[in-house]
Amino acid sequence: MSYGLGIDCGIASVGSGTVLLNEKEEPYKIDFMGVRTFDKAETGTGKSLAAERRTFRGSRRTHRRKTHRKDRIKKLICDTMNVDFKYIQSIYERKNLSDIYEIRYEALNRKLTKDEFIRLLIHLSQRRGFKSNRKIDAKNKNSDDGKMLKEIEKNKSIFTDNGYRTIGEMLFKNEKFIQRKRNKSDYSMTFLRVDYENEIKVIFNQQRKFNNQHATESFENEYLKIYLSQRNFDDGPDESSPYGGNLIGKMVKNCTFEPTLKAAPKASYSFEYSNLLTKVNSMKILYNGNRRPLTKEEREKVVNLAFKKNKITYSSIRTELGLSNEEFFNISYNSKDYTETEKKTKFSYLTAYYEFKKAYGSSYLEWSVEKKNTLATILTLHKNDSKIIEEMKEKNFLEDEINVALTIPSFTKFGNLSIAVLNKMIPYLEDGMLYNEAITALGYNFKDDDKCQQMYLPSNPKDAPELDEIRNPVVRRTVSQTIKVINSIIREKGESPTYINIELARELAKSYKERKNIESNQKSNREKNEKSFEELKKLGVVKPTAFDLVKYKLWKEQDGICVYSQKPLKIEKLFSEGYAEVDHIVPYSISFDDSYSNKVLVHTNENQNKGNRIPLNYLSGKERDEFIVWVKNSHLSFRKKQNLLKEKISEDDFDGFKNRNLKDTQYLSRFLLKFIKKYLKFAPSSTNRKETVIAVNGAITSYIRKRWGIEKIRANGDAHHATDAIVIACVTKSMIKRISEYSKYKETLYIKNNNETLDVDKITGEVKNYFPMPYKWFRTELDIRCSKNPERLLASNPIPTYARDEKVKPIFVSRMVNRKVTGPAHQDTLRRMVVENGQKYEVVKTDLNKLSLDNNNEIANYYNPDDDRLLYDALKNHLIKFKEMHKEENGKKKVEDAFTEPFYKPKSDGSKGPLVKSVKIIKKITSSVTLNNNTTIAKNGDMIRTDVFRTEDGYYLVPIYVADTVKNELPHKAIVQGGEWKAMNDEDFLFSLYRNDLIKIKSNSDVTFSLMNESSSLPKTESLREEFVYFKGTSINTASIRVVTHDNCYIKKSLGVKNLQSLEKYQVDVLGNVSKVKKEKRIGFR
Repeated sequence: MSYGLGIDCGIASVGSGTVLLNEKEEPYKIDFMGVRTFDKAETGTGKSLAAERRTFRGSRRTHRRKTHRKDRIKKLICDTMNVDFKYIQSIYERKNLSDIYEIRYEALNRKLTKDEFIRLLIHLSQRRGFKSNRKIDAKNKNSDDGKMLKEIEKNKSIFTDNGYRTIGEMLFKNEKFIQRKRNKSDYSMTFLRVDYENEIKVIFNQQRKFNNQHATESFENEYLKIYLSQRNFDDGPDESSPYGGNLIGKMVKNCTFEPTLKAAPKASYSFEYSNLLTKVNSMKILYNGNRRPLTKEEREKVVNLAFKKNKITYSSIRTELGLSNEEFFNISYNSKDYTETEKKTKFSYLTAYYEFKKAYGSSYLEWSVEKKNTLATILTLHKNDSKIIEEMKEKNFLEDEINVALTIPSFTKFGNLSIAVLNKMIPYLEDGMLYNEAITALGYNFKDDDKCQQMYLPSNPKDAPELDEIRNPVVRRTVSQTIKVINSIIREKGESPTYINIELARELAKSYKERKNIESNQKSNREKNEKSFEELKKLGVVKPTAFDLVKYKLWKEQDGICVYSQKPLKIEKLFSEGYAEVDHIVPYSISFDDSYSNKVLVHTNENQNKGNRIPLNYLSGKERDEFIVWVKNSHLSFRKKQNLLKEKISEDDFDGFKNRNLKDTQYLSRFLLKFIKKYLKFAPSSTNRKETVIAVNGAITSYIRKRWGIEKIRANGDAHHATDAIVIACVTKSMIKRISEYSKYKETLYIKNNNETLDVDKITGEVKNYFPMPYKWFRTELDIRCSKNPERLLASNPIPTYARDEKVKPIFVSRMVNRKVTGPAHQDTLRRMVVENGQKYEVVKTDLNKLSLDNNNEIANYYNPDDDRLLYDALKNHLIKFKEMHKEENGKKKVEDAFTEPFYKPKSDGSKGPLVKSVKIIKKITSSVTLNNNTTIAKNGDMIRTDVFRTEDGYYLVPIYVADTVKNELPHKAIVQGGEWKAMNDEDFLFSLYRNDLIKIKSNSDVTFSLMNESSSLPKTESLREEFVYFKGTSINTASIRVVTHDNCYIKKSLGVKNLQSLEKYQVDVLGNVSKVKKEKRIGFR
């Protein structure tokens, strides 16, 4: 049975819907509705998950190299100073060690002891300062390196102005560095590596002067050799590592049309020149509603201008071409003043060319294209000066040319085509061909052939190399899930669809920052709309609608004037029936443009008289002239002005309207369109359908959804994605034609008899007074299919296309289970561990204002008071004194008020020591990982799953963390709230739960769920006794689980499981089909 498929792609969801088709391949019945949701492939801050892993991997690598360097320094000390590692360790175990920064200063003024010298050399080996791989890149003030250098310069000024001999002396003596000597959230404590190197040399030299027998020149040289050693950035890690070698070179993709060749760097001359020509050839001039490409002479002028001036704009192009004020470019004129837009819109595609020209001067112009490309490739592939020198020498560059290259910043990014293909394409581009025309002229197959078509879409890049072209991880996951949904539907149906319609969320291919900007703009618009709604209520509109809001906004924008008649629109009559109407400037039947920039508010009779004409075809004589003057002098948006002043609608306009407003032409939509066309074999068409897959523009589905009365409340869960998919599936060529005919009919309809007149189409029998529907009972059927019990509603509201006993499943949202078992085994902060009475404690720093006294008037949980008895006693006495002073205030004076004044560490001679802000206390920890031979402790990393057990007294939960995956045995202790955790037996194990696993709960009493989203229109709570829910996580504090209903409408943040009547695990496939999971075997990780 033939069917059409609608797909609604979002950032974290894929809605799907199939409709059965009649002999004309038009929908006549809803067949399936489903939703697949998944986590966005990015962190909460918008960074990719890979970026986070890369950061941690880099940190581990840095730590490993730092440790290795420290070990080599220690070995050198042992060999040179005739000590062993135990001796070095014993130095750090002694009490009351001198401040290492004081030793760094003292090293300039006296002979250090053997132990002091050892401590100092190890201390310095851990501080190397900043050194950029490329000196020129560090000069970029906007880069992190540039910001760091700015702080380094400030510190350098302090160093020079005060005549300090070393960094160590400055850190010890200068007021800026007394309280803090390490970076926290900025680079204010950063110095250059060469400054540390100089300090080491000064210290060795001074110690030789003080006759320190250990400070020999040979020891100094060997020490500096280890201290300054660094792996070349371009070489990356060792070749044995999967990340070894030149990573940039490895990541360069192959040419789209010549797979054996690598893609060209975007800084290469061939890429920039071909890109410039492509942009020039696609430039259009708009005049009186018509658009034309540039002439040969105009193209040459623009290209020559680009090579004359570095930064050119459309304003400078206008001047160069001598365009009139009535001619415009095919760019987005957002500003009301077109000149402002053209001044701000850049046309600069030779950025690298001007960078090279600035560095080499006129001699660069004499270089061959090959030489220019070679230099660009070297500076894009390599980020280390020494490697750049090596590569340039190998390519026979002159010494002077190499030295100049070191002053040029590095470049990034590569294109899609190789330099060879670009060079072959350039002559065709110079003749004015568009990109696709030039590619075709070269003999490459620009359009994908159908040799790869098959029953199912490929999901592996090995079978479909195009999938590797998607760099955005958020988009990659959405495409992957879309492929799974389409394949699952085909598999379940047993045949391919006749057509597929896809709509992509406009923010899907946007960056995190762009999405945040969209959210911010939407929030701002909502606030403005709310303000307008309040104004409407004051004007007497009791329950203002969205349509009333549009009327009101247009009235204010037009200064209360009817655009066509130039007569006033009275606000007191504005919402009276038959007084004023919103008109589509370019008729909707022609443009399918329902955007705000295609709307004006006019008197009803003006709208009726205009019909389906554009304003300048409707108006004539003096009225037309006055209209033109008013529009030009108005503060309307540029696009709205263009629509109002359009003199005619050409064939190009008709095609443009369809492409812009009916089809989605963004990159990702085109990618999916091409991908599905290339690889999917569609069912044979009985109507010889030409387009089997269409990327539908969201604006048209939004317009149709509103006209069909389908309300979309995002806060009401995830099921609306399935509704959207059905609407998308129904946007057929025939439906668009019917909507166009309906709009044309309404636009040309003058008042006939009265507004209730029914006009019936003689061919289709459709009532023209009503907006076209896919079929007569569509809305009723859609409401039934979206309900929780469609079978019951169908029984009471029969629909002709359904059998009396037909099985119809409600929408069940499928969620991608997160079975990931990797990640950080523990949290970043490591703390010292102590064990008292079998209980593990962590040693943590706490602010003085958080200290308190216990019942014995001792500081609660203070760590090792004997370590510094003077400090402990001073703190304790201070707290006791404060407590006694404020005893009569009935506790109104808080303990933290005891340390409102600075507290200084006491010295044995009674004088003040350093300022004390925090001290160490011990803190009980239950969920932890022990490290470094049980000397340190860290809080557990992510909980990757929860193992469920059932004993005679109920259900129990055993949490499994990342750290447990490397242990030989799985944990067996189950959570017990407020008590000692209980050991479980393997025979009582039921199943493991990962995030988004489906479970069925059955309780002895009602369980109250709360709304997920407070702005939802659903009831605030829902009481459930037996329900399918998705598992979201486990709380070790309350021995409970967090669950949500399948559609994400309601949540239970803390559901106790121990006394549940039953707890069962289910499996749900991509389409929402549910099946019970039998008892599982407990699976370990080793």
